[in-house]
Amino acid sequence: MANTDLNERFEKVSEKAKTATDQLKAASEKTKDQLDSDVAAAREKASAAAEELKGKADDAHEEASSRWQEIRGNWDDHVAKVRADVATRKAELDAKEAAKDADRAENYALDAIEFAEAAIDEAEYAVLDAVAARAQADAEAV
Repeated sequence: MANTDLNERFEKVSEKAKTATDQLKAASEKTKDQLDSDVAAAREKASAAAEELKGKADDAHEEASSRWQEIRGNWDDHVAKVRADVATRKAELDAKEAAKDADRAENYALDAIEFAEAAIDEAEYAVLDAVAARAQADAEAV
């Protein structure tokens, strides 16, 4: 894979984050029904991305992908549990419970952001390592 391919893929991460940021800023102007619709669409998009990632991980080499598969599996389990917990709690629409649910949802969002930041750092490292490995291979080929 050429360095430009890696650069382009990494740039898409920034573009995706920017799009999400813009959508989050616009969320404060939306009605509850619009927000519910956006939440459902975002969940569907996240699930589709997770499935795509699972497919890619399943196709990857065992040695390199086994740890990522474990992390992805743990993340999938965590997401499923949090979503189930949130769904259960949403059924209890008591004002105090709704506030607690909001706190939990916000904490979950912060956790997801921290995970994304760590994943971006890891992706940056992986891209730079791949570029360095390719440069080393090219240098040794001469």
